[in-house]
Amino acid sequence: MKPLVNIVWFKRDLRVQDHAALFEASKLGVVLPMYCWDPNLWNGEDYATQHQHFVKECLNALKRDLSNLGLTLLEFNTGTIETLDLISNAYRINTLHSHEETGNDISYTIDKSVASWCKSQEIQWFEYPQNGVVRRLTNRDQWAAHWEKRMASPLVPIPTTSIIALNAHALKEDQATYIRQAQTDKPLRQKGGRDEAVKILHTFLNGRASRYRGGISSPLSSECAGSRISPYLTWGVISMREVVQSLRQQKINIQTNPSIYPKGLMAGLAGFESRLHWHCHFMQKLETEPEIEFQNLHPAFNDLRDERYASAEAQKRLEAWRSGQTGWPLVDACMAMLR
Repeated sequence: MKPLVNIVWFKRDLRVQDHAALFEASKLGVVLPMYCWDPNLWNGEDYATQHQHFVKECLNALKRDLSNLGLTLLEFNTGTIETLDLISNAYRINTLHSHEETGNDISYTIDKSVASWCKSQEIQWFEYPQNGVVRRLTNRDQWAAHWEKRMASPLVPIPTTSIIALNAHALKEDQATYIRQAQTDKPLRQKGGRDEAVKILHTFLNGRASRYRGGISSPLSSECAGSRISPYLTWGVISMREVVQSLRQQKINIQTNPSIYPKGLMAGLAGFESRLHWHCHFMQKLETEPEIEFQNLHPAFNDLRDERYASAEAQKRLEAWRSGQTGWPLVDACMAMLR
């Protein structure tokens, strides 16, 4: 008889800390952690080579942390359903565990396909929240209370080393990373991985946040005044709850011994906390109204810019703006920084 496994499907939650899916799966028996480089997703316009390299660095760090728990992360190049079929051919799948995700239409389509597959296979799929986004929210007036309750709740503990690992020899795994060979990486981009996330958050909470208010409004100062943790939150290398609780603890530290911290740090942290709230608020907007990926949020902007009917001069100006060749130094410098 094929071994019984509980799959932990890593998506945008590339960590073992504060990871409800991993923790709950570990209670049920043998754990199989997987990451799928689904071509349906990675061929989308949202992704480029630098994103893939960043994620690969995050996965390498995740592999190390899982290895410390006696687990091996399996990577697949196939579509998510094809990957589940491969695993199902080698093992009996008891349960599937993952975090909820608010992504683009492609990721939503994948999730719906997985839900249908699990139903057809009579497999329970458990999804867990990992930020302030509330599924099937019926009353927006209660959203702030939901957010606060989640952020204040205790961090999910890392599973103990008694977790049951899987002997994966029965599974033929394709470990090659799905990378777009035609594109080049960005040499100055931020590096992926848990250690990088923790280090950058530490420097922000202990000093750089003192320049946050006002500093994030300038193209010159925002590079250092900003938190720089956005990519790590995006890929779940560090959880929103970890960030909020670390920030709040630092505010207590400052109140206890203010003389050892830079002037303006408390104000900067207060401003940053409000934006963490905004982060989840705007994701909630997409969760509730996924059509805004394709439609203007405000209908007054419909057909405001239709390049099919733009004059040659208008198209020329638009291309100059895109390429940072307008002749306006601040605009061009901002576009150069963006690239």
